[in-house]
Amino acid sequence: MKSESTLPTMLANAAAQDRSDDDVSLLMLWQNVLSHRRLFYGITAGVVALAVLYLLVAAPVYKADALIQVDEQQGSALGALSDVASALSLNKPIDGELDILTSRAVLEPAIDATQARTTVKVANRVPLLGRLYGRYYTPPDGIADAPLGLTGFAWGGERLVLSAFDAPRVLYGKKFRVRAQGGGRWTLEDRDGNLLARGALDQRVAFEAPTDFGPAPGFIEIRELHGRPGASFTLVESSLDDTIDVMRKRMTVQETTKGSSMIALSVKNSEPGLAAAFANAVARAYVALNIKHRAEQSRLSLEFLNRKLPAFREELAQSEDRLNAYRIRTKTIDIEEQTEALLTRAVDLTKQKTLIDLNLQATREQFRPGHPAVKTLEAQDSVLDGALRDVEKQVQALPSTQQDYLRLARDVAVDTQLYTALVANAQQLEVAEAGTTGNVSVIDFAARPDSAAWPKTPIVLAGGVFGGVFLAFLVVQALAALRDTLRDPLDVERVGQAPIFAVVPASTAESQAARGQRRGNKRQSAQPVALLASSSPGDPSVEALRSLRTTLRFSLLGKEGGSILFTGPTEGVGKTFVALNFAYVLALKGLRVLIVDADLRRAGARRYFSANTSYKGLANVLAGDAQLEDALVQTGFDGLDLLPAGSALPPNPGELLERPAFAAMLKEAATRYDYVIVDSPPVLPVSDAVTLAQVCDATFVVSRADTTSRHQLAETMKRLNQSGIRVTGQVFNGFRATRYGYGYGYRYQAQG
Repeated sequence: MKSESTLPTMLANAAAQDRSDDDVSLLMLWQNVLSHRRLFYGITAGVVALAVLYLLVAAPVYKADALIQVDEQQGSALGALSDVASALSLNKPIDGELDILTSRAVLEPAIDATQARTTVKVANRVPLLGRLYGRYYTPPDGIADAPLGLTGFAWGGERLVLSAFDAPRVLYGKKFRVRAQGGGRWTLEDRDGNLLARGALDQRVAFEAPTDFGPAPGFIEIRELHGRPGASFTLVESSLDDTIDVMRKRMTVQETTKGSSMIALSVKNSEPGLAAAFANAVARAYVALNIKHRAEQSRLSLEFLNRKLPAFREELAQSEDRLNAYRIRTKTIDIEEQTEALLTRAVDLTKQKTLIDLNLQATREQFRPGHPAVKTLEAQDSVLDGALRDVEKQVQALPSTQQDYLRLARDVAVDTQLYTALVANAQQLEVAEAGTTGNVSVIDFAARPDSAAWPKTPIVLAGGVFGGVFLAFLVVQALAALRDTLRDPLDVERVGQAPIFAVVPASTAESQAARGQRRGNKRQSAQPVALLASSSPGDPSVEALRSLRTTLRFSLLGKEGGSILFTGPTEGVGKTFVALNFAYVLALKGLRVLIVDADLRRAGARRYFSANTSYKGLANVLAGDAQLEDALVQTGFDGLDLLPAGSALPPNPGELLERPAFAAMLKEAATRYDYVIVDSPPVLPVSDAVTLAQVCDATFVVSRADTTSRHQLAETMKRLNQSGIRVTGQVFNGFRATRYGYGYGYRYQAQG
């Protein structure tokens, strides 16, 4: 029989009005976090701890920066002629310069200059501890003092700088070891500890290293060696290709701002000196390559002009001879103004056309067809062809005498200007070839960085905090989704398909008392937990149980008295708390109430009473070893007695409860008491609750917020209904109005 809506149910319905099972809201997510705040704080603290550990053990990375300026304006292949012809103005893309900076042609000389192919590491440093100690106790440009006299280890400041090192190719990637001997002396050993060479600073020493193919030659020269005698360093040489790949990953080249023609070059390395040295070596190699390239352009252009000058000199002489012969023959001295204007125009266009052709020929000798420079010159040449055709049409409209004179005078003027310009350009190219300067320059060379670029303490800590919060949030939400716990009374009523008779709020006092008893159990000095209805009668949880008493009396039984069973899906839902405190509330009304602890596997009632509950109990009564009146225990509260589970765990509790003796015991107890409150085992782990419910007058299923899942409650109701048991109602325990939690697990085991 389903009752009318109770006050707690009405409040729950108002709080969860029209909310579906699939609702996801910010409030729900926040409630999941609150319900799992310990896990949330733990994960966050763990990630922050990892971030702090990373700060302590991570090797610092230093960054050195250089600034390079690129003059993007490029002259024509025949540089000086560009002023005469305005033939070519090429803007070399800055992106191309960025590619050149990371090219093999630039990186290879930089790697050779800095010995970047060889990785040098301190070998006898204490892991982690040595690095931490050296970070804080290494003096500037000095060696850290050894703590506790442990001079056999490196503690900070040890450094080895190579001038040259060449290992056999077959031993690339293999370790060599250099040991400091004091006084600038050193020894070189292979990976097996075999002595290969001895030497001093700035002394190049050849050696032979054993390989699988016989001894192979190599050499080493050390420029700097800082460390106490016995300090050792490992040397590992890599191939040039591998080193280029590594250094490209450590380099960053980019234009400072769009169109600025300024390139920022950055190099990262664990050694600040090597970072600055490599950045500067790259900048110098880039400038040298640029100068070499422009010198080569000047040489090729000069060769081209030297081939063309004799032909132009001969052409100039012939054009002058033709003009003089025409003047003598026609006795022509002056020309009309219109003809002179056409002559000037024709001379200018012809000169430009000739220069474009020269530049085009020179450019085709340096670049392949389809290159942007070639295409630009071809387009300009086409435009000049059109302009010259227009001038030629105007010339053809003149009288024949003026046409002949104009053509001859044009040839002389053009040849004169071209020959003069080519001679001047050849002289300039001779000077340029002798002392070429590039169009790039280093504005700022890299300085040795004083502080590490990474790790940055604020960034790492902030990342640890935010990363921890984010990870903890994801874990909490994932667990909440997997467990799918009940969140409010409306969910309980909908899933359980039975009315809710009481919504019992979570009690802080009860939680504190339970924690105190657990601590007492560990110290073997546990005291009974006082019934909340007795110690805190005004607690909201007790008020909810009073509401259950009223609802039960008027809406369900229709009469005073009867046996009432309290069970739940799993342990930990608070069924014992609800049953015992409800029994006490009934007893306060002057009723005679018996509490039956029917959980023979894990008796829970005994922790609430100080009376001796270890002698006889329900198990003894059902087994026929004791009479009911002999097993009853007075609780110390008027009208409230206890039938404990028994003195010892029976071997077959399930079969014992199935005996007719339990029903007989209930009938006998009904003659002595108004109410018999049965604290039953949970439904899902064992079948005892199903057996007990079949002989009780009313059955209540207790579920708990933050603990019972939808699946657990649905499965509990299914098992009871399949056994023919009509669930009277539900009690929702541990409800918090401001948040909801989750719980999971069917674990349920016996305790001795």
